Amino acid sequence: MPSKPNAASRLVFLAFLLVISAAAANDDAAARRTMEQFAGFPASDDGEGPSSDFHVDSEGLQRQIDELASFSDSPAPSVTRVLYTDKDVQARRYIKGIMNQLGLVVREDAVGNIFGRWEGSEPGLGAVATGSHVDAIPFSGKFDGVVGVLGALEAISLLKRSAFLPKRSLEVIMFTSEEPTRFGISCLGSRLMAGIEELAQSLRKVVDNQNVSFLDAAESAGYKLNLEDLHSVFLKTDKYSAFIELHIEQGPILEKEGIPIGIVTAIAAPASLKVDFEGNGGHAGAVLMPARNDAGLAAAELALAVEKHVLESGSIDTVGTVDDEAAATTSDEGVGSINEMGLDID
Repeated sequence: MPSKPNAASRLVFLAFLLVISAAAANDDAAARRTMEQFAGFPASDDGEGPSSDFHVDSEGLQRQIDELASFSDSPAPSVTRVLYTDKDVQARRYIKGIMNQLGLVVREDAVGNIFGRWEGSEPGLGAVATGSHVDAIPFSGKFDGVVGVLGALEAISLLKRSAFLPKRSLEVIMFTSEEPTRFGISCLGSRLMAGIEELAQSLRKVVDNQNVSFLDAAESAGYKLNLEDLHSVFLKTDKYSAFIELHIEQGPILEKEGIPIGIVTAIAAPASLKVDFEGNGGHAGAVLMPARNDAGLAAAELALAVEKHVLESGSIDTVGTVDDEAAATTSDEGVGSINEMGLDID
């Protein structure tokens, strides 16, 4: 006899059901077959497995994704939503509104990680959590991160519509600043939750490219905090018993092979490096090539070397950014003297 599913397996089931429903064009039979294979118990109406009449509100979910995409500093179809900007604040308000509509207990921590909690019958147990982020790098798409937040909320909504009552509490998390766009720090909210002391210390003095400090930016978005407030974000041991994130594939492999779901078994953990190149500025017409010391060309050689290494080794190193603004302002009509490059080394 199959064991009775717990809250974690139900939530996992529904997270994947969201993907399957879209991939199978709401083909219930295909969705049920795939989910039964994954979950390890049959779809039924006898309380021993997920109900066969579960239906994801795919139209409502798509509408929410489109509405959230409208909070953007770039025109559609792109999305630009940078940490603590007005559009980011509007997106946060939108997510909290949906959480409240679902009857979740909503709270925010000092840096704006947002939590929507459905209290279980045994709230003392570690909760089952799911979620992602809604901040977006400039001119990105509308699904990155967003599917993991709105999809999780639809999963909670579906569970509630099915009259399911969880034993463990279920919690949807919207993490602050997964993207490094503003302060050069990725996964800021989740890393603070993990108790990274070095990050808490660095946030006291970090500034963005407009020389706005993290603390001032946070205050402008309604989060007035100090160093001790940052420590309050650190999680206590055993806060959660499990975590799952639903995410889009950010590459062509699954789509190319016609596979609707990929289960992650390993992730890239790149180290980010900044390399500064300094050359000699000069007049592009008067300084002949043999006499030049062009920072831009040196940076290009490193970029090509990274590409060669990746193709030969199979690694996923990449050149993420190249900033030649300094060259334009410090050179004399064309020969670059300063160039900055950002590398991700796996």
